[in-house]
Amino acid sequence: MTITELIEVLRKYPPELQVVVKGYEDGFNDIDTIKQVSIILNANEEWWYGSHADSKDKPGEPALLLAGENKNAKEK
Repeated sequence: MTITELIEVLRKYPPELQVVVKGYEDGFNDIDTIKQVSIILNANEEWWYGSHADSKDKPGEPALLLAGENKNAKEK
């Protein structure tokens, strides 16, 4: 995804909406998922988790998730 493409998608959302990415490990992926989620802020202290947690069915804070998967990964 290019900056131009990302800007066009982001224009659809409120400018004050928090933006989050998945936590854990190393490397980079192309963005292929952009969706609104509900999160619990500062829910995790373990280094291997992201700072915030999915609120699941509980009330949470709205956020915009930018994510991507490794399309080159080989399944085992």
